Amino acid sequence: MNWTQTLCSLLVMACACCLCTSQKQNSWNCEKVTIPLCDGVGYNVTRMPNLLGHESQIQAKEQLNHYQPLIKYGCAKQLKFFLCSAHVPMCTDKIDVRISACRPLCEHVKRLCVPVLKEFGLPWPKNLNCSLFLPKNEGQNMCMPGPNITSTVGPTIFPSTLTKATRHRVNRGSEQCRKFKNNENYYYVESTESCALYCNEDGIFTTKDKNMMDKWMAAWSILCFVSTTLTLATFLIDTARYKYPERSIVLIALCYNFYSLAYIVRLAAGRKAISCDKDVSGVEHLVQDGLRNTGCAIVFLVQYFFGMAAIIWWVILALTWFLAAGMKWGYEAIGSYANLFHVISWTLPCIKTIFILITRKVDGDELTGLCFVGNQDLMALTTFVLGPEFTYLIIGTLFLIAGFVAMFKVRKSIERDSNAKTDKLERLMVRIGVFSVLSTVPTTAVIACYFYEYANKEYWYYGRRETGIAEPNISIFMLKTFMSLFVGIISGMWVWSSKTVQSWKLFYRKRTGRQDRGKLFHAIKSGKAETLV
Repeated sequence: MNWTQTLCSLLVMACACCLCTSQKQNSWNCEKVTIPLCDGVGYNVTRMPNLLGHESQIQAKEQLNHYQPLIKYGCAKQLKFFLCSAHVPMCTDKIDVRISACRPLCEHVKRLCVPVLKEFGLPWPKNLNCSLFLPKNEGQNMCMPGPNITSTVGPTIFPSTLTKATRHRVNRGSEQCRKFKNNENYYYVESTESCALYCNEDGIFTTKDKNMMDKWMAAWSILCFVSTTLTLATFLIDTARYKYPERSIVLIALCYNFYSLAYIVRLAAGRKAISCDKDVSGVEHLVQDGLRNTGCAIVFLVQYFFGMAAIIWWVILALTWFLAAGMKWGYEAIGSYANLFHVISWTLPCIKTIFILITRKVDGDELTGLCFVGNQDLMALTTFVLGPEFTYLIIGTLFLIAGFVAMFKVRKSIERDSNAKTDKLERLMVRIGVFSVLSTVPTTAVIACYFYEYANKEYWYYGRRETGIAEPNISIFMLKTFMSLFVGIISGMWVWSSKTVQSWKLFYRKRTGRQDRGKLFHAIKSGKAETLV
């Protein structure tokens, strides 16, 4: 009986060993990777469960799909390989281990992608904790180092700590940036596949030029803001005084008030806060996608929208002068189209602004530190700035010329038929002449400066060629800034009159009650005080 029990026990143990051996042998079997996202990562067989606890490739695929937006964003070149190695680790029939990424690769990918996740308010996934991955290959503890992580941007490095030699290493592999003058100051941005100037570094302008421009902008933008504010305040206290065509001038002042405010906001916030952007690797450079920087987007919206609206209101002013002087329309007739004027003047800039935001053409300007359209993209400069402004200038000038011709004819007709006094007509002609010159010339000058920039910017970036100017003339850019604010500055001339003084006196008396006391005094003096009761 004892021999029988012993024999049965041996048989049971033998069967158990065979079963375990069979199960162990089966556990070494590798299966083909069936997840399309992981095609071409360097291996095509895997083994489940994976390092993250998924029992099948179906579960791993569902989890991997959540990372597709991050992979498309391209925060790290090794991200796809790393994620696949974690979800479908490599398998081999030679040893019974799952081979995933090494810990240095995990840390590298995490360092590059965490800033992107933070922008969307997302943390680094807990199941991808780098402590779960092996630090290096040791004996049978195997891991995959992945693609060479030294070929891309390494640790977070800020421009202030970079030497020229270090910058060349950071930009290694980018032939595009090496074509630039001062190429050590340019950084290759992978998301836009173009080169951008390091923040607070010199590209085609010097630090001295930038400091000079800051002072220049401060002087004229503040003066423009004060002048337009005075014009708007005078309009608000005596609205009935300003009818079309003069009301168009008030609306021009409104546009330039906000336009100058954009300069003041930039000066108050500083260059870095408005025109700089931080790459996923932490490198700060001149912004190329202004929507990534809230301050940059706000400055662009205010400056572009109200700048374009101001030009359109100038065209409407020329039109209404023509209707009043040439066509002899009355104030009421012109004012009946006020709603149409507002629709045109505010809708056209709005449409263009929205289209620019959709195409993400907002970028930073090295010289001024402002955000606008076309600072680094000459095609965008032509499409959204040069084209529209030149068109508006031609239309407005034609209306002004037609108004002058019509007014000269009216003057000759009055002098010939009735020999009537033409003092009022003369003053009207002078006002139209002054305004036409003081508004047409600045707009023409700004467009000419943009053409100068468009024609020569390529030579400034890449150096002297057969033709072209190798260095920008800072005086032309200062002229452009001054002329872009000049119309707002002279808008105050329309309220520099005795009528304005009387309006402010009346407003002061109303606010202080002196007007009522004055009426009472005169009524008592004339013996008609009872009429006030």
